[in-house]
Amino acid sequence: MVEESEMRNQRSLIHLVVLLVLSVVCLSACAGKSASSTFYVLSSLPQPTLNAAEGTTIGVFPVAMPEYLDRPQIVTRVSENEIRLDEFSRWAEPLKESFTRALVQNLSSLLNTAKIIKTTGGTGIPVALQVGAEVVQFDGILGGDVILIVKWGLFEAEDKKLISAKRSYFKEPTGAATYEAFVAAQSRAVAALSREIAEAIKARR
Repeated sequence: MVEESEMRNQRSLIHLVVLLVLSVVCLSACAGKSASSTFYVLSSLPQPTLNAAEGTTIGVFPVAMPEYLDRPQIVTRVSENEIRLDEFSRWAEPLKESFTRALVQNLSSLLNTAKIIKTTGGTGIPVALQVGAEVVQFDGILGGDVILIVKWGLFEAEDKKLISAKRSYFKEPTGAATYEAFVAAQSRAVAALSREIAEAIKARR
Protein backbone atom coordinates (compact mmCIF):
# COMPACT_ATOMS: atom_id res chain seq x y z
CA MET A 1 0.00 0.00 0.00
CA VAL A 2 2.81 2.36 0.90
CA GLU A 3 4.66 1.57 -2.33
CA GLU A 4 1.52 2.22 -4.43
CA SER A 5 0.99 5.53 -2.65
CA GLU A 6 4.59 6.56 -3.32
CA MET A 7 4.25 5.61 -6.99
CA ARG A 8 1.10 7.68 -7.32
CA ASN A 9 2.85 10.64 -5.71
CA GLN A 10 5.79 10.26 -8.09
CA ARG A 11 3.49 10.14 -11.12
CA SER A 12 1.64 13.24 -9.87
CA LEU A 13 4.94 15.04 -9.40
CA ILE A 14 6.08 14.10 -12.92
CA HIS A 15 2.78 15.33 -14.38
CA LEU A 16 3.15 18.61 -12.49
CA VAL A 17 6.70 19.12 -13.77
CA VAL A 18 5.59 18.40 -17.36
CA LEU A 19 2.75 20.89 -17.07
CA LEU A 20 5.08 23.56 -15.70
CA VAL A 21 7.56 23.01 -18.54
CA LEU A 22 4.81 23.22 -21.15
CA SER A 23 3.51 26.43 -19.57
CA VAL A 24 6.95 28.04 -19.73
CA VAL A 25 7.35 27.00 -23.38
CA CYS A 26 3.93 28.42 -24.31
CA LEU A 27 4.63 31.70 -22.54
CA SER A 28 7.98 32.04 -24.30
CA ALA A 29 6.36 31.35 -27.68
CA CYS A 30 3.66 33.95 -27.06
CA ALA A 31 6.22 36.54 -26.00
CA GLY A 32 8.24 35.85 -29.15
CA LYS A 33 5.20 36.46 -31.36
CA SER A 34 4.27 39.92 -30.05
CA ALA A 35 2.55 42.18 -32.59
CA SER A 36 4.82 44.28 -34.79
CA SER A 37 4.00 47.65 -36.32
CA THR A 38 3.14 48.20 -39.99
CA PHE A 39 4.33 51.45 -41.57
CA TYR A 40 2.59 53.42 -44.34
CA VAL A 41 3.20 56.37 -46.68
CA LEU A 42 0.87 58.30 -48.97
CA SER A 43 1.20 57.33 -52.63
CA SER A 44 1.24 59.73 -55.58
CA LEU A 45 -0.03 59.65 -59.14
CA PRO A 46 2.06 57.82 -61.78
CA GLN A 47 5.18 59.82 -62.57
CA PRO A 48 6.07 60.14 -66.28
CA THR A 49 9.45 61.31 -67.53
CA LEU A 50 9.38 65.11 -67.31
CA ASN A 51 11.38 67.96 -68.84
CA ALA A 52 12.90 70.17 -66.14
CA ALA A 53 13.92 72.89 -68.63
CA GLU A 54 10.40 73.95 -69.60
CA GLY A 55 7.56 75.68 -67.78
CA THR A 56 7.16 78.00 -64.80
CA THR A 57 8.84 77.02 -61.55
CA ILE A 58 6.26 76.61 -58.79
CA GLY A 59 7.10 76.32 -55.10
CA VAL A 60 4.97 74.31 -52.69
CA PHE A 61 5.22 75.25 -49.01
CA PRO A 62 5.27 72.44 -46.42
CA VAL A 63 1.65 71.53 -45.70
CA ALA A 64 0.45 72.61 -42.25
CA MET A 65 -1.17 69.87 -40.14
CA PRO A 66 -3.35 70.13 -37.01
CA GLU A 67 -1.72 68.79 -33.86
CA TYR A 68 -4.07 65.82 -33.55
CA LEU A 69 -2.62 64.47 -36.82
CA ASP A 70 0.99 65.38 -36.05
CA ARG A 71 1.89 62.00 -34.55
CA PRO A 72 3.30 58.67 -35.78
CA GLN A 73 0.09 56.68 -35.28
CA ILE A 74 -2.56 56.67 -38.01
CA VAL A 75 -5.65 58.50 -36.77
CA THR A 76 -9.14 57.15 -37.44
CA ARG A 77 -12.47 58.49 -36.27
CA VAL A 78 -14.86 56.59 -34.02
CA SER A 79 -17.47 59.34 -33.81
CA GLU A 80 -17.73 63.08 -34.34
CA ASN A 81 -15.86 63.74 -31.09
CA GLU A 82 -13.78 60.58 -30.63
CA ILE A 83 -10.66 59.49 -32.48
CA ARG A 84 -8.57 56.33 -32.29
CA LEU A 85 -4.79 55.95 -32.49
CA ASP A 86 -3.48 52.58 -33.63
CA GLU A 87 -0.12 51.77 -32.04
CA PHE A 88 0.63 49.12 -34.68
CA SER A 89 -0.42 51.09 -37.80
CA ARG A 90 1.96 54.02 -38.17
CA TRP A 91 3.28 56.55 -40.64
CA ALA A 92 6.79 55.82 -41.91
CA GLU A 93 7.53 59.56 -41.71
CA PRO A 94 5.73 62.65 -40.38
CA LEU A 95 2.38 62.92 -42.15
CA LYS A 96 3.02 66.53 -43.20
CA GLU A 97 6.17 65.38 -45.03
CA SER A 98 4.36 62.54 -46.79
CA PHE A 99 1.44 64.85 -47.72
CA THR A 100 3.73 67.59 -49.07
CA ARG A 101 5.78 65.17 -51.16
CA ALA A 102 2.66 63.54 -52.62
CA LEU A 103 1.27 67.00 -53.47
CA VAL A 104 4.51 68.04 -55.21
CA GLN A 105 4.71 64.80 -57.19
CA ASN A 106 1.04 64.94 -58.15
CA LEU A 107 1.32 68.52 -59.41
CA SER A 108 4.40 67.59 -61.43
CA SER A 109 2.47 64.76 -63.07
CA LEU A 110 -0.72 66.78 -63.67
CA LEU A 111 1.13 69.82 -65.05
CA ASN A 112 3.65 67.70 -66.95
CA THR A 113 6.65 69.55 -65.55
CA ALA A 114 9.51 68.76 -63.20
CA LYS A 115 9.64 72.41 -62.11
CA ILE A 116 7.42 71.86 -59.06
CA ILE A 117 9.55 72.04 -55.94
CA LYS A 118 9.15 72.11 -52.18
CA THR A 119 10.01 75.58 -50.88
CA THR A 120 10.24 77.42 -47.58
CA GLY A 121 9.96 80.87 -49.15
CA GLY A 122 13.55 81.80 -48.34
CA THR A 123 16.56 82.07 -50.59
CA GLY A 124 17.17 79.32 -53.10
CA ILE A 125 15.68 78.43 -56.46
CA PRO A 126 13.57 81.38 -57.68
CA VAL A 127 9.90 80.54 -58.23
CA ALA A 128 7.11 82.38 -60.04
CA LEU A 129 4.15 80.94 -58.15
CA GLN A 130 3.72 79.55 -54.65
CA VAL A 131 1.19 77.10 -53.23
CA GLY A 132 0.28 77.01 -49.54
CA ALA A 133 -2.08 74.54 -47.87
CA GLU A 134 -3.41 74.02 -44.34
CA VAL A 135 -5.17 70.75 -43.49
CA VAL A 136 -8.24 71.15 -41.28
CA GLN A 137 -9.30 67.48 -41.18
CA PHE A 138 -7.71 64.35 -42.60
CA ASP A 139 -9.17 61.22 -41.03
CA GLY A 140 -12.13 58.88 -41.42
CA ILE A 141 -13.69 55.58 -40.45
CA LEU A 142 -12.18 52.19 -41.22
CA GLY A 143 -14.48 50.57 -43.75
CA GLY A 144 -16.25 53.92 -44.24
CA ASP A 145 -15.08 57.20 -45.77
CA VAL A 146 -11.93 59.27 -45.54
CA ILE A 147 -12.52 63.02 -45.20
CA LEU A 148 -10.03 65.69 -46.28
CA ILE A 149 -10.79 69.34 -45.55
CA VAL A 150 -8.05 71.76 -46.53
CA LYS A 151 -7.60 75.49 -47.04
CA TRP A 152 -5.21 76.35 -49.85
CA GLY A 153 -4.01 79.36 -51.80
CA LEU A 154 -2.04 80.18 -54.95
CA PHE A 155 0.19 83.27 -54.82
CA GLU A 156 2.47 85.35 -56.99
CA ALA A 157 5.90 84.70 -55.51
CA GLU A 158 7.30 88.19 -56.13
CA ASP A 159 4.64 90.36 -54.50
CA LYS A 160 2.65 87.68 -52.59
CA LYS A 161 -0.48 88.65 -54.52
CA LEU A 162 -3.25 86.13 -53.93
CA ILE A 163 -4.38 84.54 -57.19
CA SER A 164 -6.76 81.89 -55.91
CA ALA A 165 -7.93 80.66 -52.51
CA LYS A 166 -10.39 77.98 -51.49
CA ARG A 167 -11.58 75.75 -48.67
CA SER A 168 -11.97 72.32 -50.25
CA TYR A 169 -13.78 69.19 -49.06
CA PHE A 170 -13.10 65.69 -50.36
CA LYS A 171 -14.66 62.35 -49.43
CA GLU A 172 -13.19 59.01 -50.51
CA PRO A 173 -14.65 55.56 -49.68
CA THR A 174 -12.13 53.15 -48.19
CA GLY A 175 -13.78 50.04 -49.62
CA ALA A 176 -12.46 47.81 -46.82
CA ALA A 177 -11.93 47.97 -43.06
CA THR A 178 -8.13 47.79 -43.28
CA TYR A 179 -5.42 50.38 -42.77
CA GLU A 180 -3.99 49.64 -46.21
CA ALA A 181 -7.36 50.55 -47.78
CA PHE A 182 -7.66 53.56 -45.46
CA VAL A 183 -4.27 55.01 -46.50
CA ALA A 184 -5.03 54.30 -50.17
CA ALA A 185 -8.24 56.35 -49.81
CA GLN A 186 -6.25 59.15 -48.16
CA SER A 187 -3.87 59.10 -51.12
CA ARG A 188 -6.82 59.45 -53.52
CA ALA A 189 -8.07 62.43 -51.51
CA VAL A 190 -4.67 64.13 -51.84
CA ALA A 191 -4.77 63.41 -55.59
CA ALA A 192 -8.21 65.07 -55.81
CA LEU A 193 -6.83 68.16 -54.04
CA SER A 194 -3.86 68.15 -56.41
CA ARG A 195 -6.18 68.18 -59.44
CA GLU A 196 -8.05 71.18 -58.05
CA ILE A 197 -4.83 73.13 -57.44
CA ALA A 198 -3.47 72.12 -60.86
CA GLU A 199 -6.57 73.56 -62.54
CA ALA A 200 -6.03 76.88 -60.74
CA ILE A 201 -2.40 76.94 -61.92
CA LYS A 202 -3.42 76.15 -65.50
CA ALA A 203 -5.94 79.01 -65.43
CA ARG A 204 -3.18 81.38 -64.26
CA ARG A 205 -0.86 80.33 -67.09
